[in-house]
Amino acid sequence: MAKELDVIKGRKIVIYGAGTVADFFFYYLCQNGYEKNIDAFVLTKLVGDNVKKFGKPVYEFESYFGKQRDCVIFIAAQKKIQKEIEEIVKRKKGIEYYSVDAKTIVDEFYEKLNKQPINRYKILGQNQCVSGYGDNPKYIFEELHRKDRDNKLDLVWSVSEYDSEIPQYVRQVIYGSYEYYEELTTSHIWIDNERKPNLIRKRDGQVYIQAWHGAAPIKKVEADAISSLEDFYIEGAKHDSEMADLFISGSEFYTELYRKSFWYNGEILKSGLPRQDVFWNTHNIRKKIYSKYQISEDVWTVLYAPTFRSDYHEGCYDLNLDGVIETLKAKFGRDFKMLVSRHPVNHISYNFNSCVEYIEVGWQQDFEEILAAVDVLITDYSGCMYDFSYTERPIFLFQTDYEEYIKDRDFYIPMDELPYITSKSNRELIDNIKAFDEVAYKEHLRGFMQKMGNYDNGTASKQVVDYILDHYMRGEV
Repeated sequence: MAKELDVIKGRKIVIYGAGTVADFFFYYLCQNGYEKNIDAFVLTKLVGDNVKKFGKPVYEFESYFGKQRDCVIFIAAQKKIQKEIEEIVKRKKGIEYYSVDAKTIVDEFYEKLNKQPINRYKILGQNQCVSGYGDNPKYIFEELHRKDRDNKLDLVWSVSEYDSEIPQYVRQVIYGSYEYYEELTTSHIWIDNERKPNLIRKRDGQVYIQAWHGAAPIKKVEADAISSLEDFYIEGAKHDSEMADLFISGSEFYTELYRKSFWYNGEILKSGLPRQDVFWNTHNIRKKIYSKYQISEDVWTVLYAPTFRSDYHEGCYDLNLDGVIETLKAKFGRDFKMLVSRHPVNHISYNFNSCVEYIEVGWQQDFEEILAAVDVLITDYSGCMYDFSYTERPIFLFQTDYEEYIKDRDFYIPMDELPYITSKSNRELIDNIKAFDEVAYKEHLRGFMQKMGNYDNGTASKQVVDYILDHYMRGEV
């Protein structure tokens, strides 16, 4: 890469790309003294309102080069799209460009960072999609803090933006920042619940715990859904499993799945999932959530929490909130409040034609607390149905697009074999609520959960932390 950088000689640098490769290249340039030369990032097409990156403007390629030519373009993108970008750039005659070799850049970037020593007591945690302080990593962090009586541990959490709701004993670092990679390379232990990008490098002496977010035997994942996965995801998933030292399992079903479909052959801790511990503390969690959202204690709550659609189809979310609330009230003899959690992938793509006032809880950092607090769940194909099963409270599935959905995602267990009550229309849903038989429902549910071989008993967080302290900290905390 040094040869390509020699051509700069005071000229402006434009980085074509805005993903992980572009991030690494930006930091690489900064490490080598070229930060002031970086003029802008360009993309083939701008999406959303992201007009700045690392303080540099972001332009559409055609717009930028309609005015500016005295620069050098570095194409910093995944290999699969580099060729496409090269063809776009070639059409603008007279522009000097180079394609970045991601592996070389990443290796040199980490080589410099890895000169810093690993902090034996530093642990870096992260939630899926950098979506706040929640899920399994949060509960592991909470238990680590409880066990850390001498305050030896340096607990660090990666965030998309600084958050006042995260406890003060947890340091925050902005995901993707240079400081993030410094924390990443100097932490003794990583705790994640999703795949790390393929360009992440783990050092000798570091430990990676994969506290996977999945628990439900519903939608097929990883190698079982390989036909619907991009090549770059498969490559990254295999790399992630190679780095992992420990997977945390919640059931016999998932233990077998890790072996069969996650390209993983390492240690598996059969502890249950730390986030499920809340279902053994529902009374206190309910008080917390009801207080936060100002819900009267004598009111019951129903949560509507559908999953995303890859085609952003809106019609499938057309739940009759008015009819649901009135029917629940008549069935259970209690006033009800509707809560709605839109999936983060397409949470703004639909609205309700309803007179019922509802509370948006989609931005609640710890979704598990919402599940522990509510009395009834309505979802579609979301794995949250399985987590909620620990409460043994009613679950209704609203699946108006079932035939379309199964073309995109297949299931491990056919929907008609699950213990949940399925409806294909609003009319059918209301009829099913009216006909709900609690005794028969619980009997079917308990049989199903037993069949899955669940490990959860409310002590998963403790089991995981005990394992960490015994195996990786040598009893020093």
